[in-house]
Amino acid sequence: MRFVLAFLLTFSIVLANDKDDLELVRKQIERQNNGFMTGTLITSIEDNWFYGVNYYKKEGFFKELLKLKERAEIIEKFGDRRRWFVSKWQGKKPAIYVSASYNGNYDLEHNRQSKDLKDDYLFYFKNYCEFDGTIDTRYARIKKMRLTYYDAPYTAVNNMMNIKFVGKFKKIISYDIEVKEDEKIINAMQSFQPVKSTTWYGNIFAIQLKVLEVYPGEPNMPLCTSDYYMGYKGWGSYEKVLSEIDELPELKGKRNPY
Repeated sequence: MRFVLAFLLTFSIVLANDKDDLELVRKQIERQNNGFMTGTLITSIEDNWFYGVNYYKKEGFFKELLKLKERAEIIEKFGDRRRWFVSKWQGKKPAIYVSASYNGNYDLEHNRQSKDLKDDYLFYFKNYCEFDGTIDTRYARIKKMRLTYYDAPYTAVNNMMNIKFVGKFKKIISYDIEVKEDEKIINAMQSFQPVKSTTWYGNIFAIQLKVLEVYPGEPNMPLCTSDYYMGYKGWGSYEKVLSEIDELPELKGKRNPY
């Protein structure tokens, strides 16, 4: 990776707008019952709702939906929505969130938890948008971003069937990063040391990616980035996961609103 790490800060205060976003992240995780958000990703601003890579991968919910009799309608409504469009910033810095669980008692007892979660997890995205295999260069792309890590313990309820947060997300650490103009595939996972768990089940961390500055595209064209993925390294490389998704004929749509 050739992006530049500008500086590192630690925090304990969460801004009001971020609190609202993080509350939506919490609700999404509890509703989907998965530390990895698998449906629509939470954003502070977006032109159209969209899904992360986890939604479409082979264990994702999209493939289950394709088995239903409403298959054609599902493909039209949910297929190939992997792009984050942002055009109306209104003075705000747009942000997107991903999440993952870690630090469970089983992992700790069996010495499976690393001292730096960067060694265990992947967080990637494409700093561009493409349609039918062709990159559309008209869109703006990220030039500078801030990655902020939040953390909260969780437990299980309903006979240990459902995730339940214990307390609110706490801000842990933040990185400001400059992305090179020709950098297309962004490995965004930064160093994050596990927070000691207060429950048997472990913790959930959420990463807020906030856009601070962009490389402009053509006049009046929005920011467009795509294929946001948070996963374990053991699930395979980012490229491997994307290749499995791109083989799906249901994701060959031309969903380009501009």
